[in-house]
Amino acid sequence: MDSQKLKQQNKIVLLIVALLVVAGLTIHQYFNYALQPVSPNNRASVTVTIPKGATDDEVGAILKKKRLVRSSYVFSYYLQTHKTSGIKAGQFTLDRSLTVPQITRQLQNSRAAKVR
Repeated sequence: MDSQKLKQQNKIVLLIVALLVVAGLTIHQYFNYALQPVSPNNRASVTVTIPKGATDDEVGAILKKKRLVRSSYVFSYYLQTHKTSGIKAGQFTLDRSLTVPQITRQLQNSRAAKVR
């Protein structure tokens, strides 16, 4: 293999590695952004009803619809990687200034739920 072809292959490999690093950092930044409160200064209460047997994806969709999380996908992923106990069914009062970890803790706490 001649040195010109080897240099060209090295450039291509470096370009691919650089693109992967940039993509990884971008995804990481987005996840950090999506875990933050939707509205940090908004303390208005929002009532959410989690039905019995709801999946993580369904809970994420409910929270996204109520504008309590930025991304239902990030919420579901967070639950799958950080869940210490199941999401409880019931009615919860949450506000838009809560982070995803704070919302998760409240949804896992059966004392926070008003069972219907």
